[in-house]
Amino acid sequence: MGQYFWIAIPAELFFQYCGETMEKHRAHAYIETINRGSGKRNYVKYSKENQSAFLESFSSSDYYGFFLSTYPFSDQEAIRSSGLFYDSPVAEYTIVGSGGYETDRTREIIHLRQIMKQADKSSKAFFAALQRTLKKIPDLRDTLRSGNKTHFYLPTSKSIIPQNAHSRLIEMPWEEHCISKDLVYQQE
Repeated sequence: MGQYFWIAIPAELFFQYCGETMEKHRAHAYIETINRGSGKRNYVKYSKENQSAFLESFSSSDYYGFFLSTYPFSDQEAIRSSGLFYDSPVAEYTIVGSGGYETDRTREIIHLRQIMKQADKSSKAFFAALQRTLKKIPDLRDTLRSGNKTHFYLPTSKSIIPQNAHSRLIEMPWEEHCISKDLVYQQE
């Protein structure tokens, strides 16, 4: 399985399908938000008890991305450090995710990337299993193309746009930027 994976489905459906695979591989999901005023990062860990709040984070203006990690954090260990998921040893166990934001007009593609090329075997096994699970979603199609890369998607009446680049050079909302520049994937 590859180190990259793109899929355009609602975030709620994404976590519904990957929940069992996460449990089996002892993986956990964390949403990263960044306060636009202070720049302070906050991490919300996914659990069945906070599923609604976790999924609501995807539509927050402070939403930045998410992480899937098989790193064995202790129950008392708080995720507070900025960049923690990119630092060793946690990076070897972590997959970074971006995208998943959805409006009534657009669906942002979810992009998953294994952080380290030499990832821990638990992370590699989880990522491969996750891709196999997601590819089994009924009605999922693989006809979105970007160069030689395959992007999976569920058909929708919404425009499918790339994951947010979080560039300071883009001064309008990401959705508006993509639509105005015709950065929309063509569904077949």
